[in-house]
Amino acid sequence: MITARKQLQALIVTWRRPSDRAYLPLGRLISGLGPEQPEYEFVFLSGVKDALAEGLGPLLAFPDINRVYRSDELFPFFQNRVMQPSRPDYSRFIQSLALEPDHATPMDILIRTGGGRVTDPFEIFECPVRRENLQPYSTHFLAHGLSHLANSSLDRITTLQPNERLYVMHDCQNEYDGRALALRSDDRVIVGYLPGFLLGEALQLWNQCQYISCHVVKANPQTIPLQQRLLCRLETCWPAEHLPFAGKSYQPISPEATHLSPE
Repeated sequence: MITARKQLQALIVTWRRPSDRAYLPLGRLISGLGPEQPEYEFVFLSGVKDALAEGLGPLLAFPDINRVYRSDELFPFFQNRVMQPSRPDYSRFIQSLALEPDHATPMDILIRTGGGRVTDPFEIFECPVRRENLQPYSTHFLAHGLSHLANSSLDRITTLQPNERLYVMHDCQNEYDGRALALRSDDRVIVGYLPGFLLGEALQLWNQCQYISCHVVKANPQTIPLQQRLLCRLETCWPAEHLPFAGKSYQPISPEATHLSPE
């Protein structure tokens, strides 16, 4: 597995609040800072204070929320969420993420799997990083809400093709979240939902750009766990003034944290 990468990547760690399953941002991991700097940097975000007040216990791997953690090796908290190449099913697993086994980095894997584990309430997602003025806003995500779909919808997922367009529609009568954005196929079958952590970004960019597009990256067979069945890519324009996940709860606590800005 490749552990070094020239391209800057960033991801957000969230905690699912037990009372309402809302996403509370905890921290940010970035890699690829440059040849003269450690490969990885982890910092806590302001949202961790709310999470701790709501019942989250201390993260033993990162005991000081005011510190910036840097290392040339991926921190164990994240490494334990990445399948090792020595596993006999590694190649099949990587291919289910639409990655190449010989080139997949730990960050690639974390971004495309969400880093979820049955034993804890944490979820990880990509924080897009702008690299040039004309670059579109693009991010990968796993479709959510599949456990609430009819069997016919699950069957339809298995027939989706790479790069097939999915139409984003406002599910305003959704009993769980009136802001919910459903994903439907060209033949009008709902095949999943945009994750809750992306709703604010998607709605803001939809208003600014007047469009968002979503395409299938990989639709996996029913032998793959439900939460990893449908991998998608969302794209839209990138307004000059837009900073992804720039709300107060997403701000690093430490002033020494790296500022994510266009390269």
